Amino acid sequence: MAWGSTDDIVARVHAHLAAGADHVAVQVLPDDLRALPMAEWRELAGALLAP
Repeated sequence: MAWGSTDDIVARVHAHLAAGADHVAVQVLPDDLRALPMAEWRELAGALLAP
């Protein structure tokens, strides 16, 4: 489980991959649970897919 800044989450996902994971699930839990966290998904996707 990871939480915190985008950099914190990216580091944790990369740590799982470095440890041998071939899949890592990412779920965003927004303040408003009825809303789709589109902005958060875009931010994470950009950070996770960056070279």
